[in-house]
Amino acid sequence: MVNLGRTKLKVSKLGFGAWAYQDALNISPEEGGRVLAESYKLGVNYWDTSDDYGSHPHVASALKLVPRKEVVVSTKTFAQNGKEAKESLKSSLKELDTDYVDIFLLHFVKFNWIEGCLRVLKELNDIKTTGAVKAIGLSTHSVAVVKGASRFEELDVIMTIYCNADQTTINKFQEYIPLEDGSIEEMFRAIKLAHNNGIGVIAMKVLGGSAPPLVKNYQSSIKSTAQLDFIDTMVIGMKSLDEVKKNVEALYSSNN
Repeated sequence: MVNLGRTKLKVSKLGFGAWAYQDALNISPEEGGRVLAESYKLGVNYWDTSDDYGSHPHVASALKLVPRKEVVVSTKTFAQNGKEAKESLKSSLKELDTDYVDIFLLHFVKFNWIEGCLRVLKELNDIKTTGAVKAIGLSTHSVAVVKGASRFEELDVIMTIYCNADQTTINKFQEYIPLEDGSIEEMFRAIKLAHNNGIGVIAMKVLGGSAPPLVKNYQSSIKSTAQLDFIDTMVIGMKSLDEVKKNVEALYSSNN
């Protein structure tokens, strides 16, 4: 378990990306919930979802099987203003059947919406006092957003692209590793800046959205990310217990 930036949240180095359930229509909320609950038993206490993934019911099912205070749940919204975001949060809490989410993120913030994002974060800052949310932040594919948001006092958490791939590989597999702007080296520096400013950093696309070279070498992909002290945790899309076990084993081996 590690501290997530300046928040008081403690998260496992490996997070369960529940977005994978949106492409697995044959997995019921009950079955998905059991996999999530088993991941908790294996040490994965961070679960990530969103209001557009269709996996809120799976997470809700899992929350009935584990101690609520021992897992960290994040969800996201595409809302463009504070009112919409608060309405989205209210709906998400109902779908998740919980009184609070640990992390609430503005989803897929693009480079041309940095100032708009700051405005919404300011509007959302008061929800932390209600207990409905413990930390707020954003997810993005943009280097410019990570750099720009690093100065926001209202921002607790950033979720962004990071993977162990050179720029040639990223250019070749843009469909899998959709870096919006800048290079992976620039993203590396931007993430480090954010973390140095006390922001919790969550890496996504660690396996490049199933990019063949990263999946083929998934153990080294996970190891290399886990060993970076300025990335607090990573989320990897998983559906089955077998996938969880393989990724946990890869993570464990990174500590030996």
